[in-house]
Amino acid sequence: MYLMNTRNFKCFQTVYEERNLQLAASKLFLSPQGLSKIIKSMEEECGTPLFVRTKEGFIPTECGKLFYEKSKCIMRDINDLFTSIEAVSDKEMRFKVGFAAGTIRAIDIPKVKKFMETNTEILASWYEQENKAVLKQLLNDEISFAFLVGAPNAGNVVAEPVKSVDMVIYVHKDHRFWDKKEVDIGDIKEEPIISMNEKHHIYHDVIGACRMNGFMPNIVAKVGEGESIYQLVKNRIGIGISPRFFPDTKDVRAVSIKDAYTWDVYGVYRTDSADAALAKRFLEYVK
Repeated sequence: MYLMNTRNFKCFQTVYEERNLQLAASKLFLSPQGLSKIIKSMEEECGTPLFVRTKEGFIPTECGKLFYEKSKCIMRDINDLFTSIEAVSDKEMRFKVGFAAGTIRAIDIPKVKKFMETNTEILASWYEQENKAVLKQLLNDEISFAFLVGAPNAGNVVAEPVKSVDMVIYVHKDHRFWDKKEVDIGDIKEEPIISMNEKHHIYHDVIGACRMNGFMPNIVAKVGEGESIYQLVKNRIGIGISPRFFPDTKDVRAVSIKDAYTWDVYGVYRTDSADAALAKRFLEYVK
């Protein structure tokens, strides 16, 4: 008695909503025969038919209608239960790491992954956000460690460089910069520019650098990751400004920017955090 499980509920609900065994089976990635057997076993357990089988399809009985409404309530309660359990579990894994946009590409991922796996109190979530949003989470003690672009201006944190990457311009093989080793930031004044989007620290740095040189950049595309810059440059949409994230090819190459700053990733943690000791070990490990 009471052998039904959440999978059976889902099967029943899909048949109820579709009124068609074949269509319901395809949505559930089951064979019609297998689904029919599940519905039949549920009816046997309930001791009453839940559907009337007709040429038009599976028509729910009054008991079937009641079962559907109650099963939806049960499934909501089960989903709430697991959501609550997950939330409690996340709190127990209190050491959380935040990543500023672009930093995942720069860090040694296998090394970070290994440390996370050997320290089970770390919540291994790989999500990137705006630099200022990650810093705010760190200062509010919502996360225990942050990978940030640039050293934060805060008195209660330790910030040490983890990776430094040159800023470059990516150009396609027919561009006038192709044979140059270096260009000045003023040389890109009339160029269509592909940049990382506003979520990335570099976007604001590019705008600031161009303004310092007396012009506003002609940004024709804003992207979320480096591969998109590569593809747009290759297809001659414009030139790309980015940290040196991918190697030169026969179609696209990097040209250095004169007097350009480096794109620096810092490992950062609060000195007054309850997890400061683990954060210190983490920083020493990933540097």
